[in-house]
Amino acid sequence: MAVSARWRRWWEAWGIYRDPRVIAILALGFSSGLPIMLVASTLSTWLAEARVSKASIGLFAYVFAPYTFKFAWAPLMDRLPLPLLTRWLGRRRGWMLLTQIGLLASIFALGQTDPATGLYWTAVFALLTAFFSASQDIVIDAYRIEILPKEELGAGAGVVVLGYRIAMWVATAGALLIAEFAGWSAAYTTMALLVSVGMITVLLVREPEGSSAELLPPDMRDDRLGAAFGGGAVRRDAPLGTPLLLAVCYLLAVEPLSLLAALVLGWHGPWGGLQSAWVLLNLALVGFGLHVGLAILRRSAGAMRLLKTYALAALALAVAEVLIYLFAASPVYMGELYAWLAMAALWWVADGAVAVVGGAPLALEAFTSPIWLLIAGFWLRLFALVYLYGLPYFSRSAIAVFGWTPLAQESRLHLWMRRAVVEPFYDFFARNGVLAAVLVLALISVFKASDVLLTLMANPFYIEMGFTKAQIAWTSKTFGLWMTLLGGLVGGVVVYRSGLMRALALAAVLMALSNLAFLLLSSARSLGPEALGLAEGGFETVMLALFHLVILIENLSGGLGTAVFVAYLSALCNIHYTAVQYALLTSFMQLFGKFVIVPSSGFFVDAVGWTWFFVASTLFALPALVLIWLLTRLGYAVEAPARTAPAAAA
Repeated sequence: MAVSARWRRWWEAWGIYRDPRVIAILALGFSSGLPIMLVASTLSTWLAEARVSKASIGLFAYVFAPYTFKFAWAPLMDRLPLPLLTRWLGRRRGWMLLTQIGLLASIFALGQTDPATGLYWTAVFALLTAFFSASQDIVIDAYRIEILPKEELGAGAGVVVLGYRIAMWVATAGALLIAEFAGWSAAYTTMALLVSVGMITVLLVREPEGSSAELLPPDMRDDRLGAAFGGGAVRRDAPLGTPLLLAVCYLLAVEPLSLLAALVLGWHGPWGGLQSAWVLLNLALVGFGLHVGLAILRRSAGAMRLLKTYALAALALAVAEVLIYLFAASPVYMGELYAWLAMAALWWVADGAVAVVGGAPLALEAFTSPIWLLIAGFWLRLFALVYLYGLPYFSRSAIAVFGWTPLAQESRLHLWMRRAVVEPFYDFFARNGVLAAVLVLALISVFKASDVLLTLMANPFYIEMGFTKAQIAWTSKTFGLWMTLLGGLVGGVVVYRSGLMRALALAAVLMALSNLAFLLLSSARSLGPEALGLAEGGFETVMLALFHLVILIENLSGGLGTAVFVAYLSALCNIHYTAVQYALLTSFMQLFGKFVIVPSSGFFVDAVGWTWFFVASTLFALPALVLIWLLTRLGYAVEAPARTAPAAAA
């Protein structure tokens, strides 16, 4: 009787999936998963078929930039209302519908391009698709957390992943099959129409209760940072301290010297009206920075306000530079000295690694081309500007000299930045401690390094191995989908039985070793049917069987790694800042992989060939394993954060 009642309760628990809100999350998960593969493996297949070089295909990794940058505008979408859509649909649904309209238009436009003759426009619309996709992800994650009660969050997470994976299958296997019989334009047009699944869902569901577009919701009007850092008297005679001196060095030396080097050595766009205006803007910014640096040295009362304003102005200029370079007919950019030094160091390391395996030397010019200097310069400047903007809030020496700014004295712009960006950053570092937080962020950035190396190279490899689009659609995308889902289930069991840190180590090892399975295909193809004593038909059957085996190994390990990693990221987030922190962590996750590893993968293959490419890829797991060992050795366990205000810093 007791057993029967227990089974009945288990059966009744499945009724949670009949909740209309959970069903809506399933549809939104589909809408979220559809676009990403259209600018990833599906697009790389199209590019390979159009005979675009592998190096150029690798550089298409830069269209993933919005997935990495999304933490920058997540606070904007979290707080700001849309004039008409917010009034009609509410804050969350209004933003969702806007991003979906953008997706429909950009995916359709992407399908109308021809990469063989107009690769630039293919890249532009792929980037726009990625931007609207990343923006939609921000809102869907926030909506899912807000619309479901606490006891249904697990079900919501399960169905959003299910919808996401189904959409990825549709956008890969479905798109490839349509392209096989009707062409790429028809495939992308069909995918654009499928965005309507999410749009219809948005119109049918309701807005979460308590959703507000206020700058400061009632429960966030207290000064949490002030409680931790705001005490103490101002001491104008106190030493500036190392953090402020580093800021002064950056403002008075690094940026001026970098601009001078760009002008003297010609690391800038072709001269013209727009480029001349851009030089003047950069000169004005450097001049403003000199003023701020001197204000800090003179201990002027308004120095910290000027420093925050400088950081935001410089960030706006850096973002504008990337956008103008990508979309303007005449490229506009200024190469940074520190970007050149960083890329030259990366070339030196990469060229040495290639020389060890007997590959062709890599050209320094390939690493210091304008696009590489632009991207490297953006990221290095971004880190510097985040550091500068955080000084007035986190540097005790800065607070001692210049005082603490109460909420009432903040400008509206800086108040919004403080609530939407600074506090989530502070909470993450305060909860974990600076050392642990830095190590965790490093681990997040390199954990999937060995796995993402194949992001844009897998489909070109399959094409080179002689498989048709239909075979790729079935084996890699359909059969592979189910293996990924199975791997995810195994990953959940591993986390439950072994704990997060052991599961992370196991996943990193398995994902790295799975890359060696690709050697089965490359070795068999290089040997050919004669060496194996097979007829042509029998050889192709063996190749197809090996293809299934490779996908089984690769996707099982990849699914396991993804499940473990999502569990780890979820454990790091505070419920007060879920949307911004999750966007921050998932963006940081892609930083190194999407902007260093994936773009260089094509050059890597060209230099060493497929065999050494797969062998060397296993070594990319070593940094993650070292960091996991170090975190475990230092005793930094991952626990779910308390649902209370962030603790004050020690």
